[in-house]
Amino acid sequence: MKYFWHFVITIGVLALIMFAFFGASLKFGNQITYTDQVAITEPRITFIDPTLGNANAKVTVVVYGDYGCDSCATLDATLVNLLADDYPNDLRIVWKDMPNTSQHPEALNAAIAARCAADQGKFWEYNALLLANQATLGAELYNTLAIQLALKSSSFTSCMNQKTPTPIIQQTYEEGIALGISATPTIFINSARYTGAIDKGTLKTIIRQIIVSKT
Repeated sequence: MKYFWHFVITIGVLALIMFAFFGASLKFGNQITYTDQVAITEPRITFIDPTLGNANAKVTVVVYGDYGCDSCATLDATLVNLLADDYPNDLRIVWKDMPNTSQHPEALNAAIAARCAADQGKFWEYNALLLANQATLGAELYNTLAIQLALKSSSFTSCMNQKTPTPIIQQTYEEGIALGISATPTIFINSARYTGAIDKGTLKTIIRQIIVSKT
């Protein structure tokens, strides 16, 4: 009888151990994480990216820009001009933030301000004014531009104080790093990469060739 109870107890302990192990395996088996290990070779355009122009345009120019970058300001003005005057139906512009705070200390804050303006439907107007006033980037300018564009002051101030758009900016920045971008402006014209200043004539030639190839 003594050995019988030893046997029962042993079986019981083994059952508990097996039950605990099985339960643990279920617990850890459900803690699955997914890591995006697929290398990217071109930008991913999503709802977080400000766009200007026809959504069905034949040519899409994705700009990785920095608000403290002189060439970014020149390029932006050129692209907006081309959209308005030459290719209103065939050109789309997409902005992605790539702030280089080591060279331009206000680049991130400026990007946040533009995104806060975007919350009120004024991204491109605010974007243009920021790039036109690079010499005075700072809190005073951000507030002045918000007033100039008749943004709701309380919403804009709250957005700025809480730095609400930071995760979005970080996402586009990390995408740029994944693409190997090391200088701004870097643009992708229908997935073809160009870095640095590109003059208006060259841009028109590239855009025209793409349009012709698609007609």
